[in-house]
Amino acid sequence: MRRLSVLVLVVGLVAASCGDDGGVVTTTTSGSSTSSTAPDFEYPTQIVDAYVDGCTVEGSRELCQCTIEQFQQRMPLQEFLDLEDSPDIESEPVVAEIIDICQRQTGDTTSTTIAGGGFEPIEDIETLTELTILDLEQYWSAEMPEVWEVEYTPVSAYGPYFVSAGDVPVCGGPLERDQFEVNAFYCSLNDTVQWDQEGLMIPLWTEFGDFTVALVLAHEWGHAIQERYGFDDSLPTIISELQADCFAGAWTGRIDSQESNVLELQPGDLEEGMAGFLLIGDEIGSAPTGPNAHGNSFARLSAFFDGFMLGSEHCATFGATAPPFFDFPIGFGGQVDLPYDETAPLFSGALEVFWDLAYPEAFGEPWDPIDATVPYFPSSGELPSCGGFTGDSEFYEGNAFYCPPDDYVAWDAQQLLPGLYTEIGDFAIGLVLATQWHEAVQHRAGLETEGVAATLQRDCLTGVWTAALTFEDNPMEIILTAGDLDEGIAGFLTLSATPGEEGGASAFARFEAFKGGFLDGIDVCGLAG
Repeated sequence: MRRLSVLVLVVGLVAASCGDDGGVVTTTTSGSSTSSTAPDFEYPTQIVDAYVDGCTVEGSRELCQCTIEQFQQRMPLQEFLDLEDSPDIESEPVVAEIIDICQRQTGDTTSTTIAGGGFEPIEDIETLTELTILDLEQYWSAEMPEVWEVEYTPVSAYGPYFVSAGDVPVCGGPLERDQFEVNAFYCSLNDTVQWDQEGLMIPLWTEFGDFTVALVLAHEWGHAIQERYGFDDSLPTIISELQADCFAGAWTGRIDSQESNVLELQPGDLEEGMAGFLLIGDEIGSAPTGPNAHGNSFARLSAFFDGFMLGSEHCATFGATAPPFFDFPIGFGGQVDLPYDETAPLFSGALEVFWDLAYPEAFGEPWDPIDATVPYFPSSGELPSCGGFTGDSEFYEGNAFYCPPDDYVAWDAQQLLPGLYTEIGDFAIGLVLATQWHEAVQHRAGLETEGVAATLQRDCLTGVWTAALTFEDNPMEIILTAGDLDEGIAGFLTLSATPGEEGGASAFARFEAFKGGFLDGIDVCGLAG
């Protein structure tokens, strides 16, 4: 696929000199065949191909094919990958035996050494699934004894089902269609992980990318871990679900720290995962204490971030200390989304009310209202100048900005705001406007306004403002409703820099800053700096 990569063991061949003329002495064993025995451990095609490609840099393809077939007949994939850590691979008895057999079979008298390792992109969902599970089992084999003093035992069975083929997964008995369609689940009754390949995994792979598929598996393995250490089943379901998200985050953090010898994160993988959570969070209005509650997207991402940053030890505390799951009203006055024409005026007014109260407390000076708001239509050719200067037309298309010399906030009312409203929702507009107001805050307070740190500070302040909207008695005339936080996250995904883009803040970093302000208040936003 396009991002997540697998670590492949590349075994190079270093030719051994045999005789003064460098000739090759061959010995053939009659009755031998390099393909006479089916492999006991069939490795993913991608690993086999990478091995052979690296091997044939110095040796014959026949010899390389023979050795990889011998490895597959003798050792599981993880043992094969672990050979990379061997200080002297040629001294390993099984390796020496394989080399000897294949040299005699092919007549190629060479010696085998580790030439190096590298990560190759994963190109198909089956390989991704197999290697993700391999890495999860490796991770939990180390983590469970460390965190709970319990040895990890592999999941008894796992695999996809295909609804179009009439598959009906079993968990204590055949499941009803609405229980398994477009779903993935861990069944404690038979210790299995099963998933809808066509309805869930392939659409996630296609729409969001490979890492979202990996996170679904990591979440379900989290439930298997709960079964093994003894999660308290009397707790609300949502705590179990958020803990599984936290476990998935801890596993991801290990990969991000480059501690996995199987998988490597690529730019954009974390953003893919965030997008996937937006899809698989609970529906708007779902009760967080309900029997099947998983948590809304903001709650799930918060749990994921906790695991990513703090590890599985923190996740293990969820039973004693419940994570926040943000139960908001379904709508204000029975309405989920504001009418489009009301969004910009209402959010602008709410930001003015907020900073009229917060700015004096933060900086000891009164807040002066922003002089104007300027919606514009790029196709009209009538574009607002800033300090007497009008930029190129490309600057205005799909943009919103604060102009310090003239003290106004402007936005593209032709494409940007209508597109956000239609594709995401009303609060995405509020998020865009809040970012511009918070640049005004920085400018007036003499804080830095350029660079990644300044962007993240604005996002932190947006989190503080958003939290204030959750209180029904707030003075801003707007109350945050169910789904608004999810819309805000979607706004980060839409408006953040492309991963790796110079000078831009990633959606992952922006959400972390937003979450800090939302949960911990204005003191964590670094205004004193």
